[in-house]
Amino acid sequence: MTQQNADALTKAFAAADQGDPAPLLDLYDDTMTWAGFTFDGTQRVYSKAEFLEGLGVLAKLDASANEVVSCDVIDDELVVAKIRAYRKLGEHELDITMVMGHRFVDGKVVRGNDLVPSSFEAFWSATGLAG
Repeated sequence: MTQQNADALTKAFAAADQGDPAPLLDLYDDTMTWAGFTFDGTQRVYSKAEFLEGLGVLAKLDASANEVVSCDVIDDELVVAKIRAYRKLGEHELDITMVMGHRFVDGKVVRGNDLVPSSFEAFWSATGLAG
């Protein structure tokens, strides 16, 4: 089952990068919580709605892409994905590999977390979009 989840995750990210966010939205359970980074580099726990709202800032950028580089499957529920994240706004550019952990239940992500390098918050601070 976990390989199916990894494949679904990879396909959902690819669809979102092509302008179709529906598979990614469907993959995240409505009760999902996500331990992630704020644009200033601190961490917090997001609800699904808050997580998606945070992704909405990507529309303000000149360019944005997320590519699943690889996935490790762990037992029956866990998928750890290495994601190449690219962001560009004016002269500011970010090209990093981040790590996202996903816990699946019945084919849906119910818990998640991410880990990013320090250049993540430096980029957001430089763009003025960090809030």
